[in-house]
Amino acid sequence: MIVVSEPRPRVRLVTLDRPARRNALDLAGFRDLAAAWREVAASGAGAVVVTGGSDFSSGADLATFSADVAAAIRGGGPAAAVWADVHHALLRDVVLEVPVVAAIEGICFGAGMELAGATDIRIAGESALFSLPEVRHGFIASGGSVARLPRQIGYPAAMQVMLTGERFGAERMRAWGFVGEVVPDGAALGRALDLAELIAGHPAAAVRGIKRAVGEGVRGTLADAYAVESRVSDEVLGG
Repeated sequence: MIVVSEPRPRVRLVTLDRPARRNALDLAGFRDLAAAWREVAASGAGAVVVTGGSDFSSGADLATFSADVAAAIRGGGPAAAVWADVHHALLRDVVLEVPVVAAIEGICFGAGMELAGATDIRIAGESALFSLPEVRHGFIASGGSVARLPRQIGYPAAMQVMLTGERFGAERMRAWGFVGEVVPDGAALGRALDLAELIAGHPAAAVRGIKRAVGEGVRGTLADAYAVESRVSDEVLGG
């Protein structure tokens, strides 16, 4: 489901490849994605692009995810370890030194939007759609968005996204600052790879230093926010 390749020198490409489910992530998919990020971190790559093809991701696979998590816990896996895999997959609490560029086409919902929100540069096709629909299902976007999104696009816009669960187009998300560039449909991956190749050609120490400095500069307040996010999520799920 998760494919890692090297389409250009020192550039890794992480592809969510489950088109029949619009790249919905079941627990195995989250774990594979977490493993892919670990592989990228150890690869010496200068940059990485994450994409899903015609759709970025429809989020967690609600048809199986809860049952998968419950089964993993019944099988002896501690709940904390299961959620650690999910959060690593979404790059929550994880600051990769390797810059990550998202190439977003089609739908980018739920956990897919949470993953996109953890990347450094975001390129979207003009018809791409974004949504955090968790509130409609009775829970919150606890993969990082509650903590991170208000810092990225401002309080009113973030609250509109999270409280309504509505869908927003690429141009609206660009205007809010969530997306860096909007390109013609089908062109997001090519543009993302061009940017990744440009970044990978710069001195690695400078590139990684920028990422590390920025990550450390916001980590303290984000950690506090993540703690609150986890507590409230547990309260909501506990009902």
